[in-house]
Amino acid sequence: MRSLIINADDFGFDTETCNTTVDCFEAGLLTSATIMVGCEASQQAYEYARANARRFSFGLHFNIVDGFAPAAEECPKSLCDETGSFRESDDQRMAAMLGKLTVADIRREFRVQLEELRDNHVQVTHIDSHGHLHKFPTIIYSLRSEMRRAGVSWVRRPQNVFLRPNGKRRVINNVFSIPFWGLMRTDYYCAVDSGDEMWAKRLPEMVPEGLTEVSVHPGRKESWRFNEARPLLAPEEFRKALTAAGIELTRYGAEG
Repeated sequence: MRSLIINADDFGFDTETCNTTVDCFEAGLLTSATIMVGCEASQQAYEYARANARRFSFGLHFNIVDGFAPAAEECPKSLCDETGSFRESDDQRMAAMLGKLTVADIRREFRVQLEELRDNHVQVTHIDSHGHLHKFPTIIYSLRSEMRRAGVSWVRRPQNVFLRPNGKRRVINNVFSIPFWGLMRTDYYCAVDSGDEMWAKRLPEMVPEGLTEVSVHPGRKESWRFNEARPLLAPEEFRKALTAAGIELTRYGAEG
């Protein structure tokens, strides 16, 4: 059986992208989303998640990048630049690879962000991260114990399905996958290439046997976000292709 979770990242980032994500849910193919805390439309995302917990799955989009302010009251210094904000994505990736991020800071920030969702009565089914930072060993090893403590089982795996060939990233991600052993994760994960206008046409034939997650970043104002959202906002053709390929849509938590 080929099962597919379609997850919207960045839920709550701002009002426009939040509204577009809701429209994708209501159009019928989007099955899941991960929520950003401390953002313009976070409260709107919480409200939608509370009201639709039985229809869709909702998780934490853990964020430690791109100039956002930490959620923890005590500034996680190893995660921040001199202004007290999270480093830009590439700088944070480099810091992670160089071992500059401390376990204590990662765990504390994760705990506060997760508790923000739960304090707002969001049923958290899974974890991923802004910029896929959690795939770095220092970060996922730090999150494992926090996830166990919090009773959250599912986490996004490093990408292993590519709609366009990417041998270098595949090899790197195979190495990054080692710390994920023993965690509940999908068999496969594919991130939509924001510049690929044909992604929805190619995806059905590339979904392997087993459970696959594909992630999108819905929006209308930014062209790259609209490119990812378009097949979900007007889903008739995409739905027919998935049905013809024998692909069953599902969500996190539905698989156990």
